[in-house]
Amino acid sequence: MICLLDGTRFYAESCITYKPALRNIPLLVTAGQGISIAANRACTDLGIGKFTPIWEEIDHLRAHNGIVYKANFNTFSHHSDRFMTALEKHIEGARSMRYSVDEVFFDISHLQRINVDLNQHVKTLRKAIYKETGVPTGAGVGNTLTLAKVASWAAKNCQPYQGQCVLMSEQQTDAILKQMPVGKLWNIGRQLNKQLLQEGIVTAYQLKQCDTKTYHKRYSINVANVISELNGITCLNFSAQRAKKKQIWSTTSYRDRLRHQDDLFAELAHHCTEVMRKVRDQKTEVRTLAFFISTSKHDHCRPFYRRGEVTFASGLTDTSFALQQLRSQFNALLPDNLTQQPIYKVGVGATSLIDAEIKQFELFNRFDNKDNLNSTLDQLSDRFGKGVIGFACQQRSYQERQGEIEMLELENYYTDINELVVVKCI
Repeated sequence: MICLLDGTRFYAESCITYKPALRNIPLLVTAGQGISIAANRACTDLGIGKFTPIWEEIDHLRAHNGIVYKANFNTFSHHSDRFMTALEKHIEGARSMRYSVDEVFFDISHLQRINVDLNQHVKTLRKAIYKETGVPTGAGVGNTLTLAKVASWAAKNCQPYQGQCVLMSEQQTDAILKQMPVGKLWNIGRQLNKQLLQEGIVTAYQLKQCDTKTYHKRYSINVANVISELNGITCLNFSAQRAKKKQIWSTTSYRDRLRHQDDLFAELAHHCTEVMRKVRDQKTEVRTLAFFISTSKHDHCRPFYRRGEVTFASGLTDTSFALQQLRSQFNALLPDNLTQQPIYKVGVGATSLIDAEIKQFELFNRFDNKDNLNSTLDQLSDRFGKGVIGFACQQRSYQERQGEIEMLELENYYTDINELVVVKCI
């Protein structure tokens, strides 16, 4: 049996964990000035959901004394690590995998074999996690990874489940699958959902009845695996070590646009540094590095998009050399007039990677990736926070103008000594 434990409304609840006075106040979390990415229960009760434009909901929110928080992903990531570390302490010895910022899969087959009450065990675990971290959680248990996801959906959307669902029988599973839209299934994306709906497959139960070989040929092995897993046949597995990414990108869009070359290069340099850091973290090396800039289709200017690529003879992990290559490509990326064609979006990506742990070394390759320098920079960033040290060209001067919507932001409790929580005893 596989259990999926996930943080409920994780970003919104993270804000409430550090600001308890907000517990009953409607709260939205946004990644910028545009779309909300999280909403607490008070917001949902008012009919204000996530993934909606802030400006469409702000009047409704203000009418109920609600507030908007700008996402501080630095603090969120540390809070996520605390949540997962606390969970892993309670399930020590069990196979587990951190799937996302607020989701963890772990194997509880050994508990089922000795007739442990799984419902009670999961309930006790959820209470312990909430007590230690303040993170409310939901849980789903099933025979396969996909069924664990189904159970997690049922825990939040079906009666009589209240935050947790343990699928113990096929009849119970089928009853839930008949209520579950096929588009809510794990690994069924938007386009695939449209195609299945055109075939008349509306519910997850209908997909379960399909023939795996037919749908393998018609779509892909992924769809065949979903069908098999819905029928209790294990196809997907997990390990504590995640597969390494084949591409790594860092991109940003800018509400106020980039109109100066210095600002544009500094933003590209920032993203280049982020990509190289992630490349080193997963023990890979870059073979091809790509850069792009573009205007917005909504701007009243001539559309512009340009991309450049650099391919390296051997794997690259050195940030300083990557920044040199960016500088050599920069002029070729620019439009004729930045003022008339202001840049809305920029990005840097490692589009071709090699595994540094199993690569073939070359006898006469003398290229220096400056491992000591880069590892020192990484360690300082880990200890004191991002941006504490870097290259001069990374100095960013772009600042988004304050919009009409007032936004608050969580402090950097874990990385800035000046923003530590102050506790007053009265």
